[in-house]
Amino acid sequence: MAEVSKVSTISKIFTKLGDNTGSLVPMYAKDVTSDTLTSFTYFKEGGNRDGVEKTFEEFGTGVVWLGGIPFIKKIFDKTVYKKSGINPEIDAKRLFDSYGEKSVDSVEFAQKKAASLGEKFKEQADILADTVKNKAKAKNLALAKFGVATALTGLGLYGIITYKQKQTEKAIEKQVKEKLAKEQVLKDSISDSEVYQTFKGNKKQNKPSFKGLGTFIMSNPIANTSLVDCVITGTRLTGARKGERFEVGLKEACEIAFIYGLAAPLQKGMELIGKNVFKRPINLDYSALDSDVIKMAAEAEKTSKGSSKLVQDAKALLNIAANSENNPKESFIEKAKGFIKGAKFNEKANEASKKAIDFVFDNQDSPLMDVFKKTGDIATFKTKEGVEQLSLLTSIDSNKLKTTAKSAVDIVENAAKSGDVTKYLKQTKILKGAAIIANIGISAVLMGYLQPKLNLYLRKKLNNGDNTNPAIAQLTKQYEQKFSFEGNKKA
Repeated sequence: MAEVSKVSTISKIFTKLGDNTGSLVPMYAKDVTSDTLTSFTYFKEGGNRDGVEKTFEEFGTGVVWLGGIPFIKKIFDKTVYKKSGINPEIDAKRLFDSYGEKSVDSVEFAQKKAASLGEKFKEQADILADTVKNKAKAKNLALAKFGVATALTGLGLYGIITYKQKQTEKAIEKQVKEKLAKEQVLKDSISDSEVYQTFKGNKKQNKPSFKGLGTFIMSNPIANTSLVDCVITGTRLTGARKGERFEVGLKEACEIAFIYGLAAPLQKGMELIGKNVFKRPINLDYSALDSDVIKMAAEAEKTSKGSSKLVQDAKALLNIAANSENNPKESFIEKAKGFIKGAKFNEKANEASKKAIDFVFDNQDSPLMDVFKKTGDIATFKTKEGVEQLSLLTSIDSNKLKTTAKSAVDIVENAAKSGDVTKYLKQTKILKGAAIIANIGISAVLMGYLQPKLNLYLRKKLNNGDNTNPAIAQLTKQYEQKFSFEGNKKA
């Protein structure tokens, strides 16, 4: 097998930041940045208490939302899975594929393929064979892990949101009591004066002092997190206090759109700008662009066109994958039904995928496999002896292989034509990094600055120019009335 070139820390960071389909890292970056902007905006324009609430809720829910599921799943793997003897690395997509060994996504196919690869893959073959033997148990464990992680994370989020509101109530109660106590001191000292009588008559005019589905969801961390996001949205909307439900609804709608709906289109837009404006194909992951394997392939192509082993293998794989493109096109409704209920078995597409996977394992020493590892299109498995090999425990998406292979060919051939491979790749990496940062920055500004500004603007419009959180204002008024009434009764 080809030796995988080392990946720098910067490459790893940019690769994760640029993965908007299977990594939580871009969401971490957007969430932290937007939460900071949101907190600053509300402290500045909504008042101290509003700012405290937003800071506690945004950062608190962010930690639980993005960290809860991975953390709980890891604990589940170390305890329940370890005791059961089932390997937790088996992809849920493999477990819940119902077509048996004829399907490239099934655990049965993976077991058979691993067994055919000989002694080197015996460890994976044994794990897969044990999973096939105990498939019902493995499926139940996968469902339990998914359910427990999602439910506990949802409960944690509910706890944070309700705790925030209780803390606000306590803070306002304390502040109102302190305010009324000061007023009482003033009353006691000048109770018979004309000033007191005037104050008493106008007391009622005092202003508040505060200004997707099935196995996809199970196997994809972003989809699983989106399910928890639905819990957050539901909890925030049902638990919203009087006067703030509209604001909460607008905020949640904006965040769902920016985090889930616009991430991939923004990325595609950046790639189009890179290709059409800057004449640089930046579709390939940053770690691959930064690797020696791409540079060596480009140098080989520069010396003699078509001599690069990477380009040869990528084109061979693309030729195999092209067989799946002759399938009849489905309507949007048919695709949606297939996504929800599970797509019908497509014999032709499955056969094309099988050929692509056979090609991968027949060419494990190819530099193209190095690229697939860097992009994450093919997972790796480390044996007990510490040997890293291509993994069959996780399903392999031949469409992703095709996309990456095409991107690799584009960048290698363009770099070879440039005349200065090193300079070309350096400029392309800079452009790729800038596109990733721009994607995160645009989303963060939309979520963390423009969305709060819109909410505050509408708040002022609906409250005669007052930008105080209406729920906090209402709560303050209620406490003032309550304690004023109690004070009058004692008097």
